[in-house]
Amino acid sequence: MFENLNKDLSKVRWVKQFPVDSLQIYFAASLELQEELIKHGFQVPASRDKSIKTPVPIIYCNFRGWITEPEPITIERVIPPEWYGKTPSELGWKETKRGRRRAFRFPPEEVYVHVGFDDAGNMYFKLEIRGYHLERTSIRQRGLNPERWTNWAMFYMNANYIDQLMSIICDNVDKLTAVNLKDKYEQQQGGKERTYYAYKTGYENIGIPIKYFSFCLGCFDLALDYLRYKARETGINPSIVNQLKLRISYDQNVGGGLKVGVAKIKGKRPQIMFKLASTRKKITIKAILKDRVEGKRRGRLEYCSHTEKMKMLQFLVADANLIYGALSVTKKRLHML
Repeated sequence: MFENLNKDLSKVRWVKQFPVDSLQIYFAASLELQEELIKHGFQVPASRDKSIKTPVPIIYCNFRGWITEPEPITIERVIPPEWYGKTPSELGWKETKRGRRRAFRFPPEEVYVHVGFDDAGNMYFKLEIRGYHLERTSIRQRGLNPERWTNWAMFYMNANYIDQLMSIICDNVDKLTAVNLKDKYEQQQGGKERTYYAYKTGYENIGIPIKYFSFCLGCFDLALDYLRYKARETGINPSIVNQLKLRISYDQNVGGGLKVGVAKIKGKRPQIMFKLASTRKKITIKAILKDRVEGKRRGRLEYCSHTEKMKMLQFLVADANLIYGALSVTKKRLHML
């Protein structure tokens, strides 16, 4: 199953597209990616040190959902445009100040999710990312190293879509069965994000089982520009970037989960959340700032050509019946957020 991504996705019945409020893919949390870059000569860190030369990018999109005016993003959170040979104006960014710090406002970063189903009862979420910017790990994580994070890829939708999502599942799955799911409260960002997600027994910290996922850093053009620019800066032939394995896909030996639930982030409306989460399985790599670094496995690292057929192919798959159960359980918690 899923050995041929394009072939498998061609069998999916795509039924609906929804706008996404925000999306984050924390490629920086992958030691598999860090190891690949280090092996090819990049000065990639495996910890959050200020001497970092080439932090692995976070893909960040903040499209909608605000009920208050968002603050500009300060310089320590973003990968500055000059690190990949651009200027803020070229990217449509507006440079400003937040206190005494350099900061930026971004143009609308459109993101949509296409929802589909296959005959086996799986539900697909394919992300169409029309706008994004590159961020890096920063003070927001309060000293936690990215290799220890549980959640590492996520998107949020307006909570008003929850009934529509559940109705779509009913219309496209032959028979829904009762599932025994419980919900769990979780806080992120120092309490700025409050969530409830549903979990299956044995998956208490990661939600429900994930069937498949595939995310590729190299399918984001700005990330490739950044790596080529940093290669030249480090004295590496920038053509090496074409040989890098930059796609992380599901590995049944690693597993993983999907946190499906509801969220309330400070300054935003209530939302539905989908968070890809990792198990406790470990990976250890030889790093730059330390001799050895241990962290959570994310998946299987693969080569991607970033061609038109694969371009921007970022998706995940889970059991539709479990997603319906998770939405049903956590919908009851919306009024508590």
